Amino acid sequence: MREQTEAIRAYYDSNPLKEWNRLQKRHPFEKYITTRMMERYLRPESAILDVGGGPGHYSVYFAGQGHRVTLLDLSGENVRFARKKARQYGVKITALQGNALDLTAFPDASFDAVFLMGPLYHLMREESRLQALREAARVLKPGGCLFSSFILMFGGVIYGLRELPETILWPDEQPLYDVAAKGESLAFDAFTSAWMTTVRDAKALLAAVPLLRTETVFAQEGILAPYREVLERCPKKTRQAWYDYALRFCEKEDYLTHAEHLMIISRKES
Repeated sequence: MREQTEAIRAYYDSNPLKEWNRLQKRHPFEKYITTRMMERYLRPESAILDVGGGPGHYSVYFAGQGHRVTLLDLSGENVRFARKKARQYGVKITALQGNALDLTAFPDASFDAVFLMGPLYHLMREESRLQALREAARVLKPGGCLFSSFILMFGGVIYGLRELPETILWPDEQPLYDVAAKGESLAFDAFTSAWMTTVRDAKALLAAVPLLRTETVFAQEGILAPYREVLERCPKKTRQAWYDYALRFCEKEDYLTHAEHLMIISRKES
């Protein structure tokens, strides 16, 4: 487990700008849909813990909306990058290095909201994923919301068709395409150690954590993930219209697997 942790840390230490640019330039529709959905559940001036917050996209955004944000990330370079971006955007965040499996630095029920938008798809064992969720639930105040993100197994198919369509012919890739076709989850070495899941298994994971009640499940890219290059060629007004259209039904069960990322919003029972 330590070996996987060090490999994941090294991966994110190597290039914090890559993930920042992914949301800023390549997939801005993911951030647009995700933030608008999250805003429906965040109370004004919330104390937020952004666990696995990476280079700080969501921390900086929500600090700019008047929330008090603490970012925690495994990667020291991500933490430094997030601090730099907070200064650049003129907002205040607290950015710390740490592990989603151990939040003992924070007291019970100390945050109005907790983001867990990266760690769950880097934890290869189910018990580790449950531990991260239990820790997040522990530091969450009763009535507060937990925002958990997942990479969908079928998202790998979307990525392959959009970015590297020739992989459908590569023998080494066939087992992964087969798992997706069977509707199963899988932990394997992808861009780094990754657990990619089905909607069914993601829901089951959250259902196994006491005191958490699911509020909604939605596709973070809506229906737009396969069409990034099409959207890039559109005028700004057209792109925005598609963003808003996708937001309208990102919670509909029939369309969840059109996305690469899934979010489950849960509320801690009082």
